[in-house]
Amino acid sequence: MHKTAVLAGTPVDTQMGVDFLNGKNETAAEDMRIKPLYRPVTEDCDVQLRFQYSDDDEKRDVLDSIFDADIEDGVRDFFIYCNSLSGAFDFDRYAMRKSLESGEDIRIYTPLQIYRKLGENYSRIGVLAANNLSAHSIEEALLSSNGDLYVIGSGNMAIVRAIEDGKDPRQIAGECGLAAAAAYMKACGAEALLLGCTHFPCLREELEKICRLPIIDPADMMYEELMKHLIRE
Repeated sequence: MHKTAVLAGTPVDTQMGVDFLNGKNETAAEDMRIKPLYRPVTEDCDVQLRFQYSDDDEKRDVLDSIFDADIEDGVRDFFIYCNSLSGAFDFDRYAMRKSLESGEDIRIYTPLQIYRKLGENYSRIGVLAANNLSAHSIEEALLSSNGDLYVIGSGNMAIVRAIEDGKDPRQIAGECGLAAAAAYMKACGAEALLLGCTHFPCLREELEKICRLPIIDPADMMYEELMKHLIRE
């Protein structure tokens, strides 16, 4: 199996990323199956939020401790299953740096890479993010492929905390005003609702009941990019 490190902000969303890749293994050819490695960056969502607003040197020190050990162990692919984390650090430049340092082809897959391609498909899009740093980064990525795109965004850390606490999706939707948020985005002309946090797919079934917009989860497209590299090897 192909070892792939899964990095996310907390143990909860890191495990979600591991579960996502294990789920993909169920329908993948035997030689294309992934061995996901569980690599949380912080211990909870409050520490994660502080980490994302820390300076790049501090972030780099934490990431180096994870990447260097895995690269030494033969890992070449890193799956950033966290919108907020991918928006808080330049992983594209970091991949180039790690490739030069190690002499290996280090590949990092992030939601922001997907958004840079996704923007060209829409004229208006709603974004539900974990916080406003993440919403800002997602908007920048979407606009990079379509400068005329209108983004109707919302950052709400309370949704993440509720998911981390294990609350029922229906309860979360009610407490966090998700029906009202979706209706607002629809009223503003959004053509789709982008799940701008990797915690949020667990709410997808509930969102589909209360939202009249198509829902986009970038994780599937990240997986497709990972598969393209494995096919070429």
